[in-house]
Formats: sequence, structure tokens, C-alpha cells
Amino acid sequence: MNSRLIDLCVDALDRTKQKGADEAEVYGESVRTLTVAIEKNDLQVSRAQKETMIGVRAFSGSSVGFASTNDPKTINETCADAITLAKASPRDENNVLPQHEETKYVSGIYDPASEEFKIESAIEQAVRMLDIARSIDKRLILGNGEFSVHIATRALINSSGVSWEEPESLFVYYALATAHDGEKVSNMDYQFDATRRADAIDVEPITRRACENALGSLGAKKGVSFNGQIVLSPNAAQSLLASLILFQANAKNVLRGMSRWKDALGSTVASDLISVVDDGRLPNGVGTASFDREGVAHKRLELITNGKLASFMHNTYTATALGLENTGHAAGSARSVPGIGPSNFEILPGDKSKDQLISEIDKGVLVTRFSGRADPVSGDFSGVAKGGYLIENGRIARPISGTLIAGNAFEALKSLSGVSRERERVFSLTLPYLRLEGISVTAG
Repeated sequence: MNSRLIDLCVDALDRTKQKGADEAEVYGESVRTLTVAIEKNDLQVSRAQKETMIGVRAFSGSSVGFASTNDPKTINETCADAITLAKASPRDENNVLPQHEETKYVSGIYDPASEEFKIESAIEQAVRMLDIARSIDKRLILGNGEFSVHIATRALINSSGVSWEEPESLFVYYALATAHDGEKVSNMDYQFDATRRADAIDVEPITRRACENALGSLGAKKGVSFNGQIVLSPNAAQSLLASLILFQANAKNVLRGMSRWKDALGSTVASDLISVVDDGRLPNGVGTASFDREGVAHKRLELITNGKLASFMHNTYTATALGLENTGHAAGSARSVPGIGPSNFEILPGDKSKDQLISEIDKGVLVTRFSGRADPVSGDFSGVAKGGYLIENGRIARPISGTLIAGNAFEALKSLSGVSRERERVFSLTLPYLRLEGISVTAG
């Protein structure tokens, strides 16, 4: 990758200080991406891109200005723009830089073999996904899919002595499958996975799972209406519950008074079956890295422990403003100032299998895809189960379509009655199947 990235950052830091900044931070990214896209059972696009981006934060007292560039030749102007913006910005005593700490690098996030990975190899993997789908059943269509390779170097340096540079590689693949049999059309099913190592690439499990789930929903018909139990797949759990937890646990939302959990540290916010962690050093994690967007070392953070809120996710600003520990959750790219976000978000596994969760339901619905989100303030949600199965007498009875699911996510978290041992990766989240109580189900 770009061996000069840290040198560019050092140069930008020096220029920013020389131009009058009291303090400064420079974050750089050099990224090479190979992408092969699948649309309607065929290869559509293959492309290769490369970009280097430098972002500069300049501090004038407690005021901050930010500017970025993707042209190394304009770094001098970028540094000057950041200082100009800082001098024109309001003061805020919480605008501070993190201090130097020991740099402990995480292993396993960069595979040197990724440098030899060519677009032809990416095409081979995409073709394999198509071949797998065709071998399972001719009625299957991969309506959307992708195989991509991301090879990057990240570097950060600030005037407090923080200095990092780290290469990383990531191979990402997903499949969105449907099945057609005459006029019958299945529900869509989406599956995702990723790996850091070229020798660990395996597109078959997610392709096969998406295809088999799509086939299983062929002939979906109107469901039934009731108020009771549903089981969320990891995909559905991501849309409905994980996004809500992330919003509530974001210290920026706490500081703004937008989080309902702002005064709930140590209090019960979910069933005691629920434990949530965010681990920036998780082996082979999609979001694994040694340091966050501000150069603070990642670590494992317990967000919810047996239903009780254990921590919020902080960057330097929110930790300073609230007088709490910085958790190393500054997020974002070199194009913007640091925000707050997760690294590898996990709902920890339970002690029952997915089949056991279903076997204990007299009447319910397995939701495999959910179109909708919970309102982050009220928790109310209403959306359509884009993929679903009716559960009767502890067994999957038949696929259903057009079913409306409604309830309150805060109440659902507290009344949740089951967490599966099985978990699946959804982007940078790893989630189990979750059984909820008291949910309104309305047949379309």
C-alpha cells in the first residue's frame, strides 16, 4: 500500500502548526477497491478504484476547523482552510485531542496476499456465486450480489504525540436471492459475510443460505392476524433492535438529550437474556482495527450486561463533556470530523437453538427480513415482514407475505424471551435469532 501515507500526515501536521494552529490532528486513508457486481443472474460491473484522502483538524484555542483533500498536491491549501475555519468557529471547551498512549497493534487484519488479488480473481468468486445458485435450482435468481476487495492503509498523527499507521485488508461478499416458479415469486433473502484473509474466502455458505431461504418461501400466502410471539432472524434483528440499541448507546445522543437511556447507566433496559458488547479487536472482525478515528486504541466494551446498561460509546468530545472514560469509538473517514460508531457489535449467544425457540411457540411468525425501523425516541415500530413463515404448534407451517409487524422496541427488549446459540454476521454486527413477546401481527 501507500508507504508515504504517514509522511503525508506528518507533513500536513507540520504545515498546520506552522500556519498558526495551537493543536492539530491529521488522519489519512489510502484505499484500493476491486468490485464485481451481480444483477439479475449475470455479471454487470467490474471496477477498480484507488484513492488517498487526508483530513485535517486545526485547533485555535478551543475552536475547531476541518478540511480534507484527495489530492496530496493541495495539502498546503487544506491546512490553511482548516485554520481559517477554526478561527471563525465558536469556542467549546470540550474540543480537545486525545493524549498519547501505548500503541498496541492488533494482529490479523492485513493479509499480504491481498496485494496480489486481481480483478480476475474477484470475477471468479462472483461467477462461483452464480454457479452455486444455478446448481441448486433453475428457478433461483441472484437479483443482486457483490464480491469486493478492500485494501487500505490508515494513518493518524496529532500534536499530542499520538501516531499510528496500519494496513488492512477485507474481502466482502453478499447475495440477494429470489425464486420464480411460473407466476409464483418468493420472498427475497439477503445474506452477507466477509473475511480478512484471502485463503478464508468462502462464498458458498451465504449464497446457499440465501438461495435455500428464497426457495423455501415460494408460494407464500396471506398469514394470520394475532398478538403474540415472533422470532427475528439476525437480518431482521439488525433492522429492528440493533439499530435502536446503537442509537441509545451513542454518547452524542446522550449529550443531546435524544437517548431514552441517558440516565439509565446501571439500570435494566432489556431482558436479562440480553448481553451486548462492541469489540474493536475481535479476531477477523469486519470493524477490527488497532485505533479509532482519533487515534484512541480500540478495546472490548460491554454495552449491556444481562439486561443492564453498562456503558455508552464515547469519543474524546463526549467523554470530556460528560466526564466519563473515552471508549475509543470515534468513527468516520478522512472526509469528516470524528463522529461516534460501533466497531464489531455483538449480541452474545443464548443457550437455546433457533429450532428450540420455534418449538416453544404455539402460534407465531419467523421474520427473516423486516422493512422498517423503530423510532429511536418512542421505540414504536411498524413495518412489513418482507420474508416470513407462519409458526404453528412449534413447527414452521408455511411461508407468508405482506404481513405487518408492529409494537414497541423498548418494551420488546425487556419482554424478550429467547436468544439463540446460532449467530450470523450482518455487516459489522454479529447477531442471534431473538424471540419477542406481545407483538402485533396483521395479515396483509
